[in-house]
Amino acid sequence: MGILGPRQCGKTTLARDFLAARPEPRVHYFDMEDPDHLNRLADPKLALEPLEGLVVIDEVQRIPELFPLLRVLVDRRPRRQRYLILGSASRELIRQSSESLAGRIAYLELPPFTAFETR
Repeated sequence: MGILGPRQCGKTTLARDFLAARPEPRVHYFDMEDPDHLNRLADPKLALEPLEGLVVIDEVQRIPELFPLLRVLVDRRPRRQRYLILGSASRELIRQSSESLAGRIAYLELPPFTAFETR
């Protein structure tokens, strides 16, 4: 599943609320704005391949080269991982992910806040 939208529209908050409402036994969270998390994915295959459960990758647009590897991992059987990716809805991100994850991902696009919502 992918949650896309402009910066500060609530993608991370929505994902955290979802996780709180449906606790998963194993959740692995990577925030690509956190240098430590980014370093953990310096070799993405080494970092992601052994994980089991839900893998959340926030700000995925920072590492678009990850999408071909995600396709490989998602296609493995038996499936040991599920992915929730969060990112800015740039045309490039959508193009990159649709090429690599066609038929494997569903998107939820969050619109920007309206002037009424920010009052």
